Amino acid sequence: MIELRKVGYSYADASVLKDVELRIGSGEAVALIGPNGSGKSTLLKILCGLLPPDDGRYLFCGNEISKASLADASFSKAFHKRVGFLFQDSAAQLFCGSVYDEIAFGPRQMGLGEDETRGRVEDLSRMFRIESLRDRVPYHLSGGEKRKVALASVLALAPDALLLDEPMGGLDPKTKRELRELIISLNASGMTIICATHDFEYVAGMFTRALVLSQEGRIVRDGAYAQIVSDRAFLSEMNII
Repeated sequence: MIELRKVGYSYADASVLKDVELRIGSGEAVALIGPNGSGKSTLLKILCGLLPPDDGRYLFCGNEISKASLADASFSKAFHKRVGFLFQDSAAQLFCGSVYDEIAFGPRQMGLGEDETRGRVEDLSRMFRIESLRDRVPYHLSGGEKRKVALASVLALAPDALLLDEPMGGLDPKTKRELRELIISLNASGMTIICATHDFEYVAGMFTRALVLSQEGRIVRDGAYAQIVSDRAFLSEMNII
């Protein structure tokens, strides 16, 4: 599904990612692990098309994702329907006047009829147990409620791949457990999951593979998730724990 060939990215004069090479197959569940500043969020933004790589190539299902290809409205619309992204700060992606309109926004933009859109909103509202929030202004919700609404709005497009940036951050233990079970079930249904995380306690059982980014923005290890997170000496050496 996803292939990066020597991808690099810089902000101003600061290099964040260097020579990143990876392949992720359809249906995989992959954790991105690394110290603060290692480029995890930047890598996710490249994978979802928010940032075009400065160097190298990004291929999604064989199609190159670049500034030029995303300038094609039809191509961009099809790509963004297939790849969903949950920001680390959920409030950053909430902008509608009500929770209902927030979840309905994506399907409406993709041209779905109002009946089908309503069905998706109702199904996701039940899934996340947020029916009572339907007419609330997202800005006024709690952190956990915002995270649920943001994720519901992403899933309303039924993406093939779901990218998550530290999804457990700032959530209470109960909500973390609920989110963990949801992500596991989404992956079991065939959805590709790629998630930046450092919260190893609450993501147990979510991933089969881990990619480790160094402080210099290079992938220094790629292997079985359980094996990598159990290597405490390695994680300590990498300033991850």
